[in-house]
Amino acid sequence: MLLQVSRYGPLAAAYAVFQSLVGVLPDYLSGDVARYLLAGSAGLSAGALVLLSALLARSRAEQRTAAQALPGAGVDRSPGSLAPIMTGAAEALLRSRSAVDDPQKGLLTGWSHFLEEGEAGQRPTAIGTAYGLHIVLTLGRTDGLLDASALVDTLWRLRLPDGGWAARTGTGVSRPEVTALVLGALSRAGADSSRIADAVGALERMLDSGEDPEGFSRTYVVATVIRGLLRAAPRSPALVRLRSELVAGGVTDPENEGLLCWGHSLRTGTSSRYQSLPSPAHTAHAVLALSRMSRVLGEEGRSRHAREQGIEWLIRNERIEPQTEHLRRPPSPPAQGVDHAMISHFTAGWVAKALMSAGPDVAQAGPVAAERLRSRLEAAVAEVHALQKDGVWEWKNDRESQPLWMTCQGLAVLWSWALCGSGVNQ
Repeated sequence: MLLQVSRYGPLAAAYAVFQSLVGVLPDYLSGDVARYLLAGSAGLSAGALVLLSALLARSRAEQRTAAQALPGAGVDRSPGSLAPIMTGAAEALLRSRSAVDDPQKGLLTGWSHFLEEGEAGQRPTAIGTAYGLHIVLTLGRTDGLLDASALVDTLWRLRLPDGGWAARTGTGVSRPEVTALVLGALSRAGADSSRIADAVGALERMLDSGEDPEGFSRTYVVATVIRGLLRAAPRSPALVRLRSELVAGGVTDPENEGLLCWGHSLRTGTSSRYQSLPSPAHTAHAVLALSRMSRVLGEEGRSRHAREQGIEWLIRNERIEPQTEHLRRPPSPPAQGVDHAMISHFTAGWVAKALMSAGPDVAQAGPVAAERLRSRLEAAVAEVHALQKDGVWEWKNDRESQPLWMTCQGLAVLWSWALCGSGVNQ
């Protein structure tokens, strides 16, 4: 319809105005030539106005169509739309929760890393139960069936003698990123503050001991520790040092005007490992950690600049495919063997959380910056939404791989999107 108006409307309007004016212009205009010239000019002006109006209407219609076609534009932001997703997640948690009576640690109630493992009755792990506890708190169930207190108790039972927590693929040595994850969940659940303070002390000793150089050369580890400490010990003196290391460890991207971003390794030396490529997942980890820290401790100029550069890099880069990272730590002590962990990054989820945390700052930069952020954020949210079915997220559409951490992150993104959109403080 708009196409037909833009083609034929101007001609019809011009002719109608011309005919009308020729018949009504006063006779004192000198001759037919003047009358026809004036009528023709008016007709052409009317035709031009109709053409411009039609083209403007057509452009706006195309923009609306394009906006509707944007990934994320169709994701319902109303809290009510989350109800079936959250119900599905709760049912999946109840099906997959296992209870194992461990001879040394007592009754363990929680989850392994994957939902299908829990359904098979596998022993709860620290990582799986920590993410499960986060999900329970996000769901906010009041019926008590998921029993957050039992999960808190299990996490304390799984604490290692050296004061922290480790992945099940580790060698029994506490690791900072796992300890920070568990402490974040316990703090959110309101666990005993004195026990949390004791575990925070163990985490801070890990940071100071220098026994994990490989871990602290990784963006993921440093960003995760920052987020955990901000929940459990927001006044920890270690936070300022960790922020400095994270900011200093960014890399510049020559393909994007030298913008600062992050790869899997921090740029803290001359080793070849520091040549890691820019990564959307790791840049999102760093931006989210810096954004949260700025709201808790305030912000100094260098970290603000790094965060803003990272946000701009995320807006420009559309890659949100999942990533994996293998973290191998040398034996310590040597007789224990290599401590290794395969880290899977739900890139779309991390990018969405990072951009939501940046929303208020970008909005102050003006409507153009806010629109660019909105478009990029909607694409990430749409990807998060598309990867779930009945409240459960599947790693790379593999129905035999339903990790607790992915469902935890997916629910957090959709819940924040429904509540506050780009203005949420993630």
